[in-house]
Amino acid sequence: MPLYIKDDAIDRLARRYQALTKSPTKTEAVRLALQKALDEELTKPALAEVAVAFCRNLRRKADAKSGNDSAEVSA
Repeated sequence: MPLYIKDDAIDRLARRYQALTKSPTKTEAVRLALQKALDEELTKPALAEVAVAFCRNLRRKADAKSGNDSAEVSA
């Protein structure tokens, strides 16, 4: 199935990517770009995972700080 790009700016981007990746066709360049973008999106952590990691890190910092404060008080 042929790839028709009607937007000149998108066509220029596709041709630039084709040249950079040395893809044989513009269609292959677009396929590679889309696959790369999709792979990046799929490997991103979910928002919930980011939030949990943030909270754990915040808790560790709070625990470390309260541990330092209690050491100063007892000294």
